[in-house]
Amino acid sequence: MESGISVRIRGGYFMAKADELTFTEFSSINSRLRQVSDTWADLWITIYYTKISVGKLLVLRFEDVTESDLPLKKHEIIQLLAENPVRHIIQKRRSLYPNDEFIFQSHSNRVKSIAKPVTVVAFNQALRDSAKYVTDKNISSNSARRVQNIIHKAA
Repeated sequence: MESGISVRIRGGYFMAKADELTFTEFSSINSRLRQVSDTWADLWITIYYTKISVGKLLVLRFEDVTESDLPLKKHEIIQLLAENPVRHIIQKRRSLYPNDEFIFQSHSNRVKSIAKPVTVVAFNQALRDSAKYVTDKNISSNSARRVQNIIHKAA
């Protein structure tokens, strides 16, 4: 069995269907998000790799993540394999923000004294602001779950 991390999922939101992106569009949006905030870019990448809704990801706390292969509860766990970049993102964020409670915690001056995750509204606004330079498609947090797979066939 491959080693991985286990994550409990809480809560969630329903979002409207987003347009499918090419991998180039997805990468370009990620690059623009990274220029604005590592949190936005990390969240965008995490949605892409896990296919989990943004609402469920935003409520994740570092305490929800274990280094174990053992599932915590069958229907509330997502097994992230060791090779998955999400494992690296979580470890990086834990290292960069050791006092954070949430994996995607807000560092806004308005909420600094209280641990709160970033909001779906703020994330979607950052996405729209970044995507307008990349594509005319309807972009939302769900767009990272709808990226075209590119398969190159040998001639």
